[in-house]
Amino acid sequence: MLITSLPLVNASILAQLIGLRGGASVYRSLERLREAGLVRAIKPALYAEPPCRLYYLTDLGLATVALDHDVEPASLAHCWHLRGVDLLAVAPRLREILAGYELLAGLAQAGPGWPQLLHWERPWHRRYRPPTAKTPVSVTLPAHAVLSWGDQVGSFLLVPDLGTFPLRLYRPTLYRLLGLRPLQDVAFPCLLVATTGKDRAAAWEQLLEEVRWSRWEAGWAALIATWEHLSADLGRLEEMGAYDRPATRETIRRIGLRPLRPRRPASPLPRLVGDVAPHAGSVSVAGGLGRLALTITPREHELLDLVAQHPFLTPARLATVLGSKRTTVRQRLRRLMGLRLMRLVEEDEIGKEAEMELVELTVSGLALVAAHRALTRPVAIRELGLAGGGPDEPLGSRVKLLRELAHTMGVDALFVGLYEAARRSAAAGSDDAMLTWQNASACSRHHLRPDGYGMYRRDGTIYGFFLEYDRGTMRRRGYTEKLDAYYDYGISRRYERDYAGYPTILLVTTNNTTEETIACVAQSSADRYGCPLPLLLTCTWRLEDHGNPHGLLGPIWREPGAAFDERRFWLPSTKHKRSAPKENMTTRRPDPITVRTTGKAAR
Repeated sequence: MLITSLPLVNASILAQLIGLRGGASVYRSLERLREAGLVRAIKPALYAEPPCRLYYLTDLGLATVALDHDVEPASLAHCWHLRGVDLLAVAPRLREILAGYELLAGLAQAGPGWPQLLHWERPWHRRYRPPTAKTPVSVTLPAHAVLSWGDQVGSFLLVPDLGTFPLRLYRPTLYRLLGLRPLQDVAFPCLLVATTGKDRAAAWEQLLEEVRWSRWEAGWAALIATWEHLSADLGRLEEMGAYDRPATRETIRRIGLRPLRPRRPASPLPRLVGDVAPHAGSVSVAGGLGRLALTITPREHELLDLVAQHPFLTPARLATVLGSKRTTVRQRLRRLMGLRLMRLVEEDEIGKEAEMELVELTVSGLALVAAHRALTRPVAIRELGLAGGGPDEPLGSRVKLLRELAHTMGVDALFVGLYEAARRSAAAGSDDAMLTWQNASACSRHHLRPDGYGMYRRDGTIYGFFLEYDRGTMRRRGYTEKLDAYYDYGISRRYERDYAGYPTILLVTTNNTTEETIACVAQSSADRYGCPLPLLLTCTWRLEDHGNPHGLLGPIWREPGAAFDERRFWLPSTKHKRSAPKENMTTRRPDPITVRTTGKAAR
């Protein structure tokens, strides 16, 4: 019955939901069910290390459960999403589903006794009409579970957060969820969130508080846990009184199943599930993304995700960012191209530049990456800046990136150079690493449009930065408007929703004359606003100079108010780690938000 409620579940989660500390008896039971032909297991390539078997009901197993409950097998399979097409439809989002199962299992183990799953609904979707609205609104969360531990019952809304998209996307859902709560007659389910780390958990706490204050509501029952300390964090549920929240008619959706109609004893079994496992040599996009998603390995997912966010990279640059050998990357590229998830940009699109073997994802590849991040394709394109699709169906910013290919490849070269420099420093014994590379679409906010955002780690401190690659095509007025957008981003404090502090702005231009022009504009803007931006300037020729082997990490940066030959490092040197205090992106330079209190500069 647990496999009926939780298709594609593994044995470890089943053991925890049954309440066993060891899983030997569960494995024996699963093996007997498999030998009897009631269940079948698949091993997705995504969880190949260690091998992970995911179990689902066969046609015989589905008919057995339907007969036991005296309902039609087709009705049971349709309502509980147990058909083969249903299982393949959720295969691209398998990581999110298994995370929800893991959170459910941790919740079952944290309870005050022997657990029993009374109700499971995935996803949890409700539609209601707010008192002040003319039309109904809907709210959707990943899952809803009702468990009992003896005479205690708990109702929980589960949100397994894997950190695959910005936290701000949860804000509308939380607003609508809080609007639904006053319409309930009894206790509302406890909101249970499991997220990736302490920083993300703190951001969740802040988001819940902002939503609560915006609606003038009292505090709601919510717990933010981290995957690393899931058991310890869930132990606080008893202090919150979360095990005394009985389920209500509004939170549990009743599904009406058709009663079993009489059949002849020799009637054949209905073919509803079939064989879900992919077969070697028969997987392709034409057969659907479901079987295809089961064959994609973690390394191939990593490659797909990188190309989706940064199309038109060469194989050599892909190998640098991923830290892999070029031959290995080329092998993966050939396989993904054979599966029609990726393609090469052809000569009739970009001319001679096609010799560089620039790659992009197809429409199917973008859909697979979006589903792997638990998003729909349109939302992933809008929020994460995914681009590609090919010339027949261009998606995202593909047209603009190809039209300005020289600028696109220039920005890519700067970020790839940082990956190279970080690995050289790490090889020398430091902990340097490039942690994040966001494209222009993902980090743009209104009139603020950098060419990218990155996070670099040195000596345990993380430095966030915006990167601007200027080819000297703008006039002085354009630079003024660009810097005004950065000031407005700081004055309005909108950056606090996106970053821990105001990022440093690294501006790379093509020649000394343009650099001097930008420095004059930046100094003039600092006089108008009463505070300088955390802005550093340099030229491309300094990056290519043989006397500077460190690239962007070398002593090539100039502050706008400094002399032309007065250069410094962007990051503090590791040699002075003990003698100098650690600096970050907000302590080295005054924060632009202080101009709010400077009088004439405030707008």
